[in-house]
Order: sequence, then structure tokens, then C-alpha cells
Amino acid sequence: MRKEPPMTTPEKLAAWMAAASRLLLMLDYDGTLVPIAPTPDLARPNPELLATLQKLTLSPGRVVAVISGRKLAELQKLLPLTGLYLAGSHGAEIQETGGKTYRLFENRKLEENISSLERVARECVANSRGFLVENKGISLALHYRLADPDLAREVLDSFIERVVPIMGKNRLEILPGKKVLEIRPRGVSKGRAVQYLCGKYGGALPVYIGDDRTDEDAFMALKRGYGILVSPQSRASAATIRLSSPREVYTLLLLLAKEGYF
Repeated sequence: MRKEPPMTTPEKLAAWMAAASRLLLMLDYDGTLVPIAPTPDLARPNPELLATLQKLTLSPGRVVAVISGRKLAELQKLLPLTGLYLAGSHGAEIQETGGKTYRLFENRKLEENISSLERVARECVANSRGFLVENKGISLALHYRLADPDLAREVLDSFIERVVPIMGKNRLEILPGKKVLEIRPRGVSKGRAVQYLCGKYGGALPVYIGDDRTDEDAFMALKRGYGILVSPQSRASAATIRLSSPREVYTLLLLLAKEGYF
């Protein structure tokens, strides 16, 4: 059931989490850990955020995971930290805290299908400015944040019309996001990664923090704990509570990393 989650403060959230002997903290990357940037390559963590996350991952009783639509290889470069779980491609790729990596989803034809969709996307975009086509291997993203809105609508309509037959035959789905249209396999979601981690750490208090449509799957996968929507405006969500910005998320992380807080 979706409703408009009430606003809270980092201080209140930190106090609630402090009551748990073990904490499983799961975070989205873009729009949650770091602000949304004009292009994905510009959304990078600053040294202070990295240091705070590292302190949390090395703290007793705390498990920290970043679950993102980005490829796992990207997350590994952006967040080169010890003891951090990484889940890329909407949870399809997992890196354990010790560095072991594997996939929760396998499909031999998938990369071939995604490459076909990439060709269609590039044909639709042609030489138009403001678009970015990103082949993630497991999914395809068509970014249009910097494109003219009217042109973006025209390109997206053309793209959707052309890819629907490919999607229908290959169990793929369209997922709209913040100025991005993504195609991924059915059954792949951040919710699957949340279920995996919650099963692994059943005695911990689970908390998931995210800002976008793809994070709704993660919120719905939580059977207890807190789903925290990051949004300056109130909107319907499966989350239980809301923070206004990535800055407030960072404040929460600082409080949780504070010596003696738990």
C-alpha cells in the first residue's frame, strides 16, 4: 500500500536506529548518497562521504550496502571501501564484503537483447543533443536530462514504439526514472537484493534509503524496519518515512558513525 510518508529528521532516525543491537543499512546511490548530476559520471562521492561510510562499515553491529542501478564495476570504482556490500544493475550483481562477486540473475541471451535495444536507442537519438545511451549489460538506460523536453518526448515515444516487440518476446520491462528510461529483465529489482541481505542478516534492523521509482521495489521488499524516501516533495510511496535530500542522508550517516552513538 502506498501513501505519502511523513517527513522526519536525521536526528530522530538516528535515535530510532540506535535502539537496535544490529543494523542493516541499505542505500541507493544516485539521488540518495550523492545528489543527481547532469550526467552520471559527474555524480561522485566526496572524501568526507567516503570516510563516513568506511567508518560505518568497520563499526561492530552495522552492515552497510549500496544497491544501485549502476553497473557493479562502476560502484567498485566509486566506492572502493573495505567491508561494504555492493549490489549493481538493480541488484542483479552482488559484491560481498570480502570481495567475492556473483550474479543473482542469469540469462544467456540477455546481453544480445540489450545490445539490440542499444542499437535502436542510438538510431532514435541519432545526432540529437542532450541524450546519453548507457548499455549496462544487464539493462539499458536512455538518459535525457540535458535534452530539449519536446525533443525528448518525441525520441522516447519513437524508442518505446520500436522496442515493445523486442521486450515482449524476451521478458523485459520499461522502468521510468528521473529523466531516464531504463529497460531491464522482469524479476530483476532492488527488492531482490534487499530480500537477499535481509535473509543473510535476519537479526538486524533493516533500513533502506532511496529516492526513485526503482527504490519502490526495495521499500516493498521490507517486512519490517524502515523504508526512507529521499524527496523534497511529498508523494505516494511504499516508504514509511521521508528525508528531504541527500544532505540529510549524509547528516544521518554522520550521526550513526559518531563515536559512542550506539
